[in-house]
Amino acid sequence: MSIVAAAMILSACAAPSGVTSFTVGGCKQISKRAEAKINWARVPEVELRVRDGEFSPMVTRLQQGRPYVLRIRNRDDSVRIFRSQDFFKNNAVLAIGVEGVRAEETCVASVSIPSRQSAEIRMVAITDGTFEFEDNVLLLPFVFSGGAGGAIVVEERRETAGIN
Repeated sequence: MSIVAAAMILSACAAPSGVTSFTVGGCKQISKRAEAKINWARVPEVELRVRDGEFSPMVTRLQQGRPYVLRIRNRDDSVRIFRSQDFFKNNAVLAIGVEGVRAEETCVASVSIPSRQSAEIRMVAITDGTFEFEDNVLLLPFVFSGGAGGAIVVEERRETAGIN
């Protein structure tokens, strides 16, 4: 791919809301009825921090079937990208905001977090598995990255046997 073509693709992806306008298609959703039952004031908040180009913690664990507020704080002096196509595609993202500005799209590939600002992702963990993320502006995951990364592990929901 030529440099000009790559630049055109990347420029088409930037959005003022902090999310890429490139949608991954077919993202998981929950019903409006189920969404209305979520009390966001009582939902666990999970925080990721970026400092000196490194995400902390590198591994975050969530439980399948539960809602979360994922807050990503960029403590660096430059823009950081939270890119994880598989995570966004396989879990129900209900809202994304960067410093209080809500994005129109929720089926995205990445979230751009400006210097010294935060992003908030309201979501429900739908699919169990390990979802890698990275700080990468390119559409192709883990290509020419050189950026920090980590993983979000959605642990399978296990029901108890109900033995009396």
